[in-house]
Amino acid sequence: MDDPKLRARRSFALLALRRGDAIPLAEGALLVGAEETPGLDVGEYLGRIDTLADEIREAVDNAPGSLEAGLILLRFLHDVRGFQGSGEHYYDPRNSFLHEVLDRHQGIPITLSILYMATAERLGLDVEGIGLPGHFMVRLAQSGVYIDPFTGQGNLSRSDCAQRVRALYGDRVRLDDSMFAAQTNRQILTRLMANLREIYRSRNDHTRLVSTLDRLILLNPEAPDLLRDRVRILTRQGQYRRALRDMDHLGELQPNIRHSERYRGRRRFIRDMASRMN
Repeated sequence: MDDPKLRARRSFALLALRRGDAIPLAEGALLVGAEETPGLDVGEYLGRIDTLADEIREAVDNAPGSLEAGLILLRFLHDVRGFQGSGEHYYDPRNSFLHEVLDRHQGIPITLSILYMATAERLGLDVEGIGLPGHFMVRLAQSGVYIDPFTGQGNLSRSDCAQRVRALYGDRVRLDDSMFAAQTNRQILTRLMANLREIYRSRNDHTRLVSTLDRLILLNPEAPDLLRDRVRILTRQGQYRRALRDMDHLGELQPNIRHSERYRGRRRFIRDMASRMN
């Protein structure tokens, strides 16, 4: 019988092969949860988003402009349907799973933004995900106005966004134009899974940490920092053969490091440990 976790991983891997925004955002986010919730019906949850869009379609279609339409959707999701930010249990992993957000009506900025963006897409609204430091938001593309699905605040300016970041980091982070660039769906899913990676690392949940790194690498196969991170965890777990494959891949991505004593010594250790498993 087909393992549902493997099926979810295969589906995610196929999505990751697509280019840029060709990756369907909501489906990708749901597949992140499907691997950790075997038997999850991704199609059912996509249908729930369809239903949300249908419920507010008439009001959005009759809005006088794109700004008003975007704010109508925000009020519907946040105020009427009660999809709001989770403050008390912010780092609960469930807040990073879109199906849990749809079930529990609470999440973190990025998952609530994904829900908003997925619903907006079904309504024909042009919106963009904006990955500010420490806080994810949505921009209404035509008006340039920012909205925050986490707090339910809309009609925000760029300076309002900057003030939010300053409230989190003070003067430690200096905003520049690159931080206000629209994120691709690949980048959004990468950030979503990066949140999970840090949650599982803080809990010493190495099994889920490796699984999360696996999918991050599917999204970003040429990211050496992710490979190095997975090598460290796999080595601690005694998965030396997998770690050795990652070391070789790392050497292919960065040929210059193959001459460094640090790389060679580490690869030699992992290779020797892998050979003892025969």
